[in-house]
Amino acid sequence: MTRRRYPRRPSRRVLRTRAPHRSTLIIASFFYIIGLFGILDFFSIPDPYDSYALAFAGGLLILGALLRDL
Repeated sequence: MTRRRYPRRPSRRVLRTRAPHRSTLIIASFFYIIGLFGILDFFSIPDPYDSYALAFAGGLLILGALLRDL
């Protein structure tokens, strides 16, 4: 057997993602449903706010995957 020259430690340059917390998922799901129903005209929501709700939900999910404390 040959020995490896480099240890099997993960590099610091690798982006480590993880699942968002349950509370972040609940809040993002709420904003996603509100934004989706606003765009589909199930709710009477002014135009920019339904798109903002969808963008906020996506941002929460992305930040929840990248940050540990969110």
